[in-house]
Amino acid sequence: MRNYYEVLQVFPNATQQEIKDAFRFLLFRYHPDHNKGKEEWAVEQTMSLVEAYHILSDSARRLHHDVMRTVKLREDLPKKGLFGRNKSKDLDPLFREAIEKYKSGEVEQAIGAFRKVYDADPGYPNIGFNMGVCFLAIERMNDALQWLADHAARNKGDADSRALHAKIGTLAQKMKAARVAAGAA
Repeated sequence: MRNYYEVLQVFPNATQQEIKDAFRFLLFRYHPDHNKGKEEWAVEQTMSLVEAYHILSDSARRLHHDVMRTVKLREDLPKKGLFGRNKSKDLDPLFREAIEKYKSGEVEQAIGAFRKVYDADPGYPNIGFNMGVCFLAIERMNDALQWLADHAARNKGDADSRALHAKIGTLAQKMKAARVAAGAA
């Protein structure tokens, strides 16, 4: 995932005015008219700036970006049991494949692969957490909340999943409020 703060060269605690000023300054600097002979590069830079500004200038999208910057998939495979191999060993390649799909931006395919692992073994470690992260990435907040709640219920000691569940709940409320405000405008 891109770090839009780096694209606009601002700190994560930047104000809306600082974001706007950085966007205008960099837009001028990278504009194709000011980069003769490097027009293609300048267009790419300009598009990146526009995308970053679009995300960071909207409070709900910015909050989503902030949450996504801090969340990572859990990639640990199940450890061997006391008496030998784990019962889910056959699912390990599918789990790894899902992680690779997520990393390459194929989130829907990652969800499908994680779902196959879950269907075969609902107790597979971190499957619910990873499904929650995937649904968060595509902004399906209700699904993300459901998977993280399920994961937290199965793993009582997992404070990180409960904290992420709370962040997503807040994010979902802010996104809903932003949509309502946009509809009223």
